[in-house]
Amino acid sequence: GMVKIGEISNAVPADVKADALALRDSIASGTYSPFTGPLNKQDGSAWLAAGETADDGTLAGMSFYVEGLTGDIPN
Repeated sequence: GMVKIGEISNAVPADVKADALALRDSIASGTYSPFTGPLNKQDGSAWLAAGETADDGTLAGMSFYVEGLTGDIPN
């Protein structure tokens, strides 16, 4: 997958910036997946069971947001 973070403002504390960059690196290296269950779809229905991780093909085919996000998928 691709992991990109835009420019981080100088107003962000150095430790927070370091944590964000470390998380980015762990996602890019495959040592951490933000799409590991339990995760629900935005409508509250189950998507990933505890410990289950979505692969790149599954992520590419997503047509929904996960629970906790607001908004609609653009058509």
